[in-house]
Amino acid sequence: MTVIRFSDLCAQGAVAGKRVFIRADLNVPQDDHGAITEDTRIRASVACIQMALDAGAAVMVTSHLGRPTEGAFKLADSLVPVARRLSELLNRPVPLLGNWLGGVPVAPGQVVLLENCRINVGEKKNNEALARQMAELCDIFVHDAFGTAHRAEASTYGIAEYAKVACAGPLLAAEMDAISKALANPKRPLVAIVAGSKVSTKLTILKSLSANVDQLIVGGGIANTFMLASGLKIGKSLAEPDLLAEAKAVIEAMKARGAAVPIPMDVVTAKTFAADAPATTKAATDVADDDLILDIGPKTAAALAQQLKAAGTIVWNGPVGVFEFAAFENGTRVLAQAIAQSSAFSIAGGGDTLAAIAKYGIENDMGYISTGGGAFLEVLEGKTLPAFEVLARRGQIQAAPTVVVPSLDIARGVSMMGSEASLAKILKTVASNMTGSVPEMAAALAAGDVAKANALLHAIKGYVPIFATDALVEHVTRVEKISKTEPLAVVEPMFVDLLPQLEGLLKEIGVFLAQN
Repeated sequence: MTVIRFSDLCAQGAVAGKRVFIRADLNVPQDDHGAITEDTRIRASVACIQMALDAGAAVMVTSHLGRPTEGAFKLADSLVPVARRLSELLNRPVPLLGNWLGGVPVAPGQVVLLENCRINVGEKKNNEALARQMAELCDIFVHDAFGTAHRAEASTYGIAEYAKVACAGPLLAAEMDAISKALANPKRPLVAIVAGSKVSTKLTILKSLSANVDQLIVGGGIANTFMLASGLKIGKSLAEPDLLAEAKAVIEAMKARGAAVPIPMDVVTAKTFAADAPATTKAATDVADDDLILDIGPKTAAALAQQLKAAGTIVWNGPVGVFEFAAFENGTRVLAQAIAQSSAFSIAGGGDTLAAIAKYGIENDMGYISTGGGAFLEVLEGKTLPAFEVLARRGQIQAAPTVVVPSLDIARGVSMMGSEASLAKILKTVASNMTGSVPEMAAALAAGDVAKANALLHAIKGYVPIFATDALVEHVTRVEKISKTEPLAVVEPMFVDLLPQLEGLLKEIGVFLAQN
């Protein structure tokens, strides 16, 4: 995946004096009085903001907070508490600006927080006009909010299409790297833990992973459904009998690849769902009709722990039991400790999973902890996140060569035309046409008329293969192709680079004609 990284731009000195728009994820929990109760996301965002400031940028930061109604600002939706906390963490004033779409007064070395972006009308539906307004505010757009990477909204997707430069911030880049390492290029064996209350909510994930992983460990209500599909009784445990066929299909898909879905050998049961309910450990074949399965048993936990310790890569989403209750936490604790002790690269995500990681104090033993929530689940489903898609597409465009020396390939021209005299004849016509079309292209771009600029370049594309170098032909072809579909903000820099090269070619043609 070719993605421009903000850290690389900073290292190259390409950020100094530029206006940088950072889409962060500052959506933190608050109490009834609006006070922030947990500031992890704010602290995580500081690295990107400080990176931009250190690079000499004029920095704009925005985020959503809560679920505001578009066009209806309420004090409860304001980023005031976030601005206050950011000021403390950055040790500098961070002004909060409302009604910012019309312009943002910020100088290099300064940072300003832009009010809740989801208040803007058209944000959720990725309104093009809104996205263009945001893009016009900056020279560089930085997406650093993985938690929103699965949403194609104006401040996460649309702006990336129209900004002059669109890149991944350090948080988003780290997520991309971890996901690639765990799923795209995993060290084997690849073991996935997928747990939760219902198969239906994670069926797509289970199907996707069954085609890739070497072991698929299921837990919670999901494991109960798989036990039922394997012919075991589960008493009155939470399960989805109507999805037995799907569970069997996942088991068979794994078997066909020589992989497996380990079914519990033993379980921990209770008669009621309560923290003080007496716990009973029994073989999976001995579950009574009035039993609730609330955890995997110690034999199962030990066997799975050995698999995890021998794994090359581990993906973890969901605790395998009711770990909030002391009597039913052993399975989750044993697996968590096994992951911590394993030499495997491990990536974990999901709210309950993060809570388990915190409870057992293994944060520093995990390879990567994703805070993406819904975005992480969509990655496990095998989906390409909108943020990844648009940044990869823009990365391919922005990675195009910026310096190609224009050159007249006389040998090619003579070969194509038969003689220098014949080549000179066609070059006179070409020179006449290009003398007018190159300035017209510049004028069309200045007027925002990409279609006209593309049409003029299309005409040039038709004859440059006769006499220009391969490098210039490829450059003209690439810009002509991209300018058919991309907006002005994307193609203008490419034309700005190409036009002087076409002018240089014209001069070379002039020299040749003067000699012939």
